[in-house]
Amino acid sequence: MRKTLLLWSAAILSGLVQAAVAQDSGVNKWQDEKGVWHYGDARPAAPGAATNTAADAYQRGDYATAFQEYMVWAKQGDPRAQNIIGLMYLRGQGVTRNQRTATEWLRRAAMQGNTDAQFHLGILYASDPTIAPSEKEASFWLVRSADRGNPEAQYVLAAQYATGKGMKRDDSQAANWYLKAAKQGHAIAQFEIGNFYASGRGVSRNDKEAVRWYEQAAQQGHADAQFNLGAMFATGRGVAAVSDEEAARWYRKAAEQNHVEAQYNLAVRYLSGRGVTVNAGEAFRWMRKAAEQGLEVAEITVGRLYAEGQGVARNDAEAVRWYQKAADRNAPLAQYYLGRMYAEGRGVPQDERQALLWFRRAADQDLPLAQLELAEGYLNGRGVILDEAKGIQLMDRAAAGGNVEAQLRLAERYLTGKGVSRSEKLGLDWLNKAAEQGHVEAQYQLGAYYAKKEPDGQNERLAAEWYRKAAEQGHAVSQAQLARMYMRGLGVSQDERQALQWFRQAAEQGDAGSQFNLGTFYANGRGTLQDDKQAVIWFRKAAEQGVAAAQLNLGLMYADGRGGLPKNESQAAAWYRKAAEQNAPLAQLLLGVLYATGRGAPQDDQQAFAWFEKAANNRLPVAQYGLGMLYSNGRGVETDWIKAHLWLDLAVSGGYVGAAQPLDSVASRLSQTELAEARQLAQQWRMANTLY
Repeated sequence: MRKTLLLWSAAILSGLVQAAVAQDSGVNKWQDEKGVWHYGDARPAAPGAATNTAADAYQRGDYATAFQEYMVWAKQGDPRAQNIIGLMYLRGQGVTRNQRTATEWLRRAAMQGNTDAQFHLGILYASDPTIAPSEKEASFWLVRSADRGNPEAQYVLAAQYATGKGMKRDDSQAANWYLKAAKQGHAIAQFEIGNFYASGRGVSRNDKEAVRWYEQAAQQGHADAQFNLGAMFATGRGVAAVSDEEAARWYRKAAEQNHVEAQYNLAVRYLSGRGVTVNAGEAFRWMRKAAEQGLEVAEITVGRLYAEGQGVARNDAEAVRWYQKAADRNAPLAQYYLGRMYAEGRGVPQDERQALLWFRRAADQDLPLAQLELAEGYLNGRGVILDEAKGIQLMDRAAAGGNVEAQLRLAERYLTGKGVSRSEKLGLDWLNKAAEQGHVEAQYQLGAYYAKKEPDGQNERLAAEWYRKAAEQGHAVSQAQLARMYMRGLGVSQDERQALQWFRQAAEQGDAGSQFNLGTFYANGRGTLQDDKQAVIWFRKAAEQGVAAAQLNLGLMYADGRGGLPKNESQAAAWYRKAAEQNAPLAQLLLGVLYATGRGAPQDDQQAFAWFEKAANNRLPVAQYGLGMLYSNGRGVETDWIKAHLWLDLAVSGGYVGAAQPLDSVASRLSQTELAEARQLAQQWRMANTLY
């Protein structure tokens, strides 16, 4: 929160003088029964009341006439006239400027108890101690004026106590005097006592009181108070609840008075839609206003808006110009972005050396983003001589500074031993740091790390925990892995409903495996009611992404006319072929059957044989049986009893009992030599196709 502090300067003194004269100039003069002239007090009702020709003259800017009139009253002892004469001498209005004479007239009025004169005299002595009779004179008159209720004096006295200028610093006294002035409607004092209550300075912290005083000052148009009031609504301090709408409303009032931080905050809200409707154009307009006042973060943000074409037409040259402004003032983030522009050749000619120069300047100020970029430069020899040790050192600094991307990359290096001595402990430490900061890829990798470890309950629990964190951030692969853990009861209680929910979230993001699994759940009524229509929807999505099992299942749905699909063997054959071409054994078999029967495809024994052979070589016993029968019947291939025996033997040993009788029949046709050859071929096939 910005603080309004009193600075003893001629400019401020001049402002106070002008304000005081303007305040006094509209009051009548009158003379009592004793012939004493009075200025500013209400005259008792009497005929022939004189008009205040001095005030009229002053308002017209006829200072010479005003001075002559006021001087008449001042010489007759009127303290308020004496006060104004002193101020006119001080400003040189209607008379030659003369500080000494001004002081004399102010002192005369002050001695008569005029609080305005006491205040002005105190200010004059404080601004130029050489003219004061003693060093205590300034505080003496300020205190006298403040004690008699002058709000300006009370405010100045409070400021002196608050800053230790002119008074020994005393926060309690500062709060006391700010409060007195605030109660009289002094806007700046209201703002300051609001600050004191908000911070607990000189008073017990009380956010509600802070808001009350900020609001009073804000209603008078005090921009800092409007900004602070917006901040209180934004954070919910001292108000019933957070209100983004109220925060935006007060930020706008301050922004319209050129309050730079308010302009920035309002712009940020237009970007995010907090309390206002998202409007990139308005965001840019307010951000630029703040940037033009030299607010560093606004300059950088304007650069980014130009670079991204957000709220304004993309203009890389303008982006560079704004980044350069802040970078030249040594703003590390601006230096980093400027480096990126040079690295990518946007708005400037591509220049790796210039990019590294700016990255280095930002890195030297401990900006982790820049340290990581500089590290990559050294690791890849980009813009500098390749130096892996220097690169790792910079990456370590970026990681230690909290950069999650650096932490993840460093973790990967330690876990793989790339450029460093392999250390699972250090790799896990850095992976944990990145994951704990919410880096979704780190959370996923940590889940995958524990999932691959020896299953002991604890590893599975940790895998599920980290997959969940990443899944909750929308990481599709983690959602799919978490679904599988629920499906199998690994690290979590088995729960097919939960599995279905996580598969759905991943599937909706386009994860093909999850789309297939979701289709399977619907087809089989797992975790939900059985629903062939939903199954078809998800099988199709996965099939169109090339998942062979989904293509096969979609073919089966067409073959059976399930899920609202018309029974269509041609469509079934088309989807079987897609899966078969990806080496899916059952799809190869079914495609072979369609060719053999001429259903959904032209009858073609050679095509049938080719697909049966592929499925058989993929260790599918029923396909091995079919291939054996084709060899025995000479369909699509010449009859070969030895090969018929080979494949029927493999089908039986693979568990297909229906092949036993045909096997015996074929064996009866073979000589002992042929039978031995067939059995040897089967044994050789088994050895060549054993899964280890």
